[in-house]
Amino acid sequence: MLEKDFPSQPKELEAEIDAIIKIKDIKELYRLKEYLAVKWWESGLIILLFASGLGFFLTVIRLIPVQEPFLYWFSLFWFAAILLTLIGCIEFLIGKIRVLRRLYEIQTRILTAMQKDIANLKKRFPESPQAKATQSDSDNPRS
Repeated sequence: MLEKDFPSQPKELEAEIDAIIKIKDIKELYRLKEYLAVKWWESGLIILLFASGLGFFLTVIRLIPVQEPFLYWFSLFWFAAILLTLIGCIEFLIGKIRVLRRLYEIQTRILTAMQKDIANLKKRFPESPQAKATQSDSDNPRS
């Protein structure tokens, strides 16, 4: 009686492990999708970049005096603001690219598992002769 139950146990174990891996992948997929979602502060970065650029432009065009240190530091402030904003945006984009790469890996893993499942189903349930005839007709179109 134990011999009869033994062959099904590895398959049950394999199915359980596959289910756990799929659940983990799905949870990570949703977490990464949530990370990729648009946040309120992303718009703030764009506004900050625009304000910094406009301020720097106005400072350079209109307000840089030859001898006044206050305007020199004002110009330096806007330059620092625009530089920090650009660095923040670049860092933000790099983070998004990393997440997209991870999402690609997960999707590839899921697709590979699905392809294996489809191959196993095809082995388990071979095509009927009628389906093969229909497929061969569609492969060889008449002139």
